[in-house]
Amino acid sequence: MTGLGTRPQWVMGPGEAAAYVREARLQQSVAWRLAGLWRSTMANRLCPGARLDLGGGAGALAMALVQQGCPPLEVVDRSASLLSLAPGLPVRLWDLEWGLPVAGPALLASSFALHWLAQPLEHLGQWCQALRPGGQLLLAVPTSGSFTSWRQASHQAGVPWTGQPLPSAQGLQAVISSQLQLHHCCLLHLNQYWPSALAFFHHLKRLGLAAGSGEQLSPSALRRLSRCWPKHSQGDVAVEWEVLTVVGEKVVS
Repeated sequence: MTGLGTRPQWVMGPGEAAAYVREARLQQSVAWRLAGLWRSTMANRLCPGARLDLGGGAGALAMALVQQGCPPLEVVDRSASLLSLAPGLPVRLWDLEWGLPVAGPALLASSFALHWLAQPLEHLGQWCQALRPGGQLLLAVPTSGSFTSWRQASHQAGVPWTGQPLPSAQGLQAVISSQLQLHHCCLLHLNQYWPSALAFFHHLKRLGLAAGSGEQLSPSALRRLSRCWPKHSQGDVAVEWEVLTVVGEKVVS
């Protein structure tokens, strides 16, 4: 029944897209944090050229950057319903598995999108290589240190862990540092709290991320998993996120 899925459910109607935007609170918070990092490190160094919010959905990161003084970005996503919710921003319907839709961009921004691609490290390397000299990369991506309580509960319950494999922070940093100058690189450790594990899984379903990673858990397996999930003092369960945030620049040679 549940998991992070192989990819989000992109064929969604307006109602599903609106539900995704309502539920994606952590993603929106990280987008605002990333935009603030850009303003404090790179805002006065932006060169002319195309500016893209890759996998931007309804444009949370693009809008946060505009609020921080960045010229508007084009929001690139494969969901037409999500793009329709990006108010006042240019949009492009595009599947990032095809590569980038433009050559020589000046700014590539992406938050909570890269990990959905089949080969995230390969695509990240292509993004870095495509930047024009002086171009900037803003990236936030969940990494393999996430979901420790979920993994622990799955092991104790004797059920498969159905989350999506996430890229390692070390691998991502290696790709970026080989091509860009890093102005910021940090691992965030963020917690979300839910009344129960099942409440968290229902949240994933409303996000469209409940397709499973190849295995579906039966109702009895879900109940065992929920019983084994560590509880906090107030009875809530924690969901841990490890998120790599990066601000980098293509050095002019």
